[in-house]
Amino acid sequence: MKTSQKIASLALLLAGGAAMLFAQSTGTITQTVNQRNTIGLLSATPNGTITAGNPIAFTYILNTAGAPAPTTETVQFYDGSTAMGTPQTIGLSAAANLLPYSQVNTGKGWTISGTAPTVASLTANGPDGSTNTATALTFVNATSTVLYAVPGTTNYANQQVTFSIWAQSATPTTLNLIVQDSPFVAANKSASCAVTSTWQRCTLTYTFPANSGTGFAVSLTSSNFSVPINVWGAQFEQASKAGPYVSTIGTARPTGAQAGTVSLSWSQFQTGVHTVTVKYPGDANFVGSTSNAVVLTAQQEIPKIVLTDSPAGTSVYGQAVTLTAQLSDQDNDDNWIPTGTVTFYDGATVIGSGTLNASGQASITLVGPTSLIVGSHSLTVQYSGDEDFSALTSGPIVHVVTKASSSSVVTTAVTSSLNPSVYGDSVTLNINVSSSVGIQPTGSVTVVDGSTTLGTLTLNASGNASITIPVFTAGTHNIVVTYSGDSNYN
Repeated sequence: MKTSQKIASLALLLAGGAAMLFAQSTGTITQTVNQRNTIGLLSATPNGTITAGNPIAFTYILNTAGAPAPTTETVQFYDGSTAMGTPQTIGLSAAANLLPYSQVNTGKGWTISGTAPTVASLTANGPDGSTNTATALTFVNATSTVLYAVPGTTNYANQQVTFSIWAQSATPTTLNLIVQDSPFVAANKSASCAVTSTWQRCTLTYTFPANSGTGFAVSLTSSNFSVPINVWGAQFEQASKAGPYVSTIGTARPTGAQAGTVSLSWSQFQTGVHTVTVKYPGDANFVGSTSNAVVLTAQQEIPKIVLTDSPAGTSVYGQAVTLTAQLSDQDNDDNWIPTGTVTFYDGATVIGSGTLNASGQASITLVGPTSLIVGSHSLTVQYSGDEDFSALTSGPIVHVVTKASSSSVVTTAVTSSLNPSVYGDSVTLNINVSSSVGIQPTGSVTVVDGSTTLGTLTLNASGNASITIPVFTAGTHNIVVTYSGDSNYN
């Protein structure tokens, strides 16, 4: 073998040895990452009974149990099965939960007192779909209590806090929530929560008094006994640091946790019961969820009524007076316009009616036979109500009508039954008094022949009167008939 060949063979042998010397062991694993369950919490202000058409402020929290909350996705609000507006984009909210462990678990800070209740930890699924994260509590009697006390140096005097817990029971029952300072000095408040087979969030909000002690304690009791109640996600939040975080069993509250949040103002609720929910569709990382239901009962709104008169305040008898009723919702934002009819009153007397137009307005004009008579009038308008607005009568406005001048609006006509006549003939003078405005004049007329008064006559309902002169002396007679006026005419 040539020398060059020997050198090449030696080089290959050394390279192979080096490769064997530096070879490493490798291993592989397939990591499976499941979607995280979510839970949506919906609240409304005001809640319960509301007024149709008034704005309601909704706040939705998407709890992700410490995982980074989505911020580019949307949720949809629903009134029953009807979408409320367009999808809303999720934002971020800082999360805080003063309970280190949110689950009711006697191994994680919760204790029992009184007649010992049955505490079955991790036996039920949570409202977020998590498996075996809820605890079943069965209270024995009125002293049977599950308690979580956090003594310490922190003082919550003058601070508003909210204790909350999710609850569910196959048998409808009542769960009592209690908050107090620990050790108990002065602060103590309780609230009951009606629990049904549907998961719901029970809350108690309380402002600690100025003389409260340090620390806090929260406890659970029941008004009904021997009925299992599933509980999940207890929280104790400060208003100044309120956060929508619910941790899972055994997981302490993470520092800097965040949750998704959406705010929506809605003013389109008509009269009736509305069940509002929010649906999160989910994504590759999170399971979709539907929030708790907020039930609102919308009552009819009290409308705003403005009654005006034209001319304003006063008029002359027989002058046309227009009354206008303008109806709107109380905040006058034009979101809701009352419909239906209105009736106008002069005191207790109906003087006209009208149908509201698309702007919520109706008018009547009083003229001629419907003219307001002389005097002071207390005018109102009564609204009939509709589906969204309650019936209502306006406050009164005062309109004063003064007498009309008979010289300008009253006509006095006189005719003779025989003209010319012959001395010795009987002549009847027929008189009629009428008005170009208002109602028929009443009262009397005086008939004068030169300087001689022939008589004073009372007008009938048609404004007519007559007088018969048995004998006129021969010659020319200047007959003047003068109307005396009445309550409406001078």
